[in-house]
Amino acid sequence: MIRLWTAHSRTVSSKPSAAAATPYHHGNLRNALIAEGRRALEEVGAHELSLRYLARAVGVSEAAPSRHFAGKDGLLAAIAADGFRDLATMRREILLADSPAMTKAYQMMHAYVDFARTHKGLFDLMIGPRLVARDLYPELTDEGSKSFDLFATVIESAAQESAWPKRSLPLATHAAWSVEHGLATLILSDRVPRSSGAVPLDQMVHFTISLFLSAIAAGPTHLEGIMKTLPASSRRA
Repeated sequence: MIRLWTAHSRTVSSKPSAAAATPYHHGNLRNALIAEGRRALEEVGAHELSLRYLARAVGVSEAAPSRHFAGKDGLLAAIAADGFRDLATMRREILLADSPAMTKAYQMMHAYVDFARTHKGLFDLMIGPRLVARDLYPELTDEGSKSFDLFATVIESAAQESAWPKRSLPLATHAAWSVEHGLATLILSDRVPRSSGAVPLDQMVHFTISLFLSAIAAGPTHLEGIMKTLPASSRRA
């Protein structure tokens, strides 16, 4: 049986203030700027965020951040990497829990949607187009890969229990990723629920993830039956 799991919410202040600024301690400026940047993202967004803004917020000179980051994009990449690190921590806890594989798969997908809803500005930076040359930042690509690998491990385990062959596991993982990411981006862009239908948002998230996992649980034989009803071109694909 699939159990509902949601991430803990974090309250973000609506206005920057001296009291809300991350305290800076000697030798910890990089972490202080990342933490303050994460908070500020929820208010001003990645395009408006600047090194000067963050320097003022943590109480250092405007030149100080340049000792730790190669410009604004370097700072944004470090913030995005920190977001993936937090997401990986959540995913690792799910992976290590004493739960059935299908329950973990449900929790893994729901956690992604919850993370996006709780950290909207950060999530937009992590997956959005603001950081174009991601390969230039090893920390970002490494943390993103670690997070995805944890996700893939759980989805593949659930698929294997339902007799999916090894060759189909990457497809199952990408299908699951598409579902959770589609939900997250539709929610953050205020595209769901449609105004014409009275669909509670949390119920829609639960139903969508459960519906997808029910297809995984049905196994490859069920899919083969469905494929026989599709046009020949689809069956070849």
